[in-house]
Order: sequence, then C-alpha cells, then structure tokens
Amino acid sequence: MVDEIMYIEGMKNYIKIYTVNGMLITKNFMAAVEAMLPEEYFIRVHRSFMVSKSKIRSLSTDIIAINDVEIPIGKLFKQNVMKLL
Repeated sequence: MVDEIMYIEGMKNYIKIYTVNGMLITKNFMAAVEAMLPEEYFIRVHRSFMVSKSKIRSLSTDIIAINDVEIPIGKLFKQNVMKLL
C-alpha cells in the first residue's frame, strides 16, 4: 500500500493518510509513521506533513503540489527538502 500513499497529515495523536483511493485516519504519531516508511520514497516537509516523492507534481520554495493539494514546506525542513529534491 506504500505506493498508493500520496501524503500524510499529522494532527496531534492522529494522522490522516491520503491515498490515490481516499483517506484513512489512524491513531498514531507523525514520528512513528516517519520511522516506518522508507525514506527513499517519502520526505518530511513540515511538522505536520510527509509526502511521497513520486507523487509531487510541482515544487516551489514554500509549497509542494500533489494533485490539486498545496502542502506547505516548513522553515525547519526547507533546506533538507531542497537538498533531497
């Protein structure tokens, strides 16, 4: 199912996993999910967001677009995002 994940949004003790087929909500922490997913396919771009590298449609200095969704790039993550992408 990893290849179906477009991006993940953290919300305190829960995360929303957006896939090509819909959205799932599960009780978990962003750091735990980040540790489970292969880093060659996913990148943390914000305190509350991780994205699938292969699903990125466009990239600017502050925003990553996946389909019609614009995901912010956090200040603390910007340097790493620009280096890896």
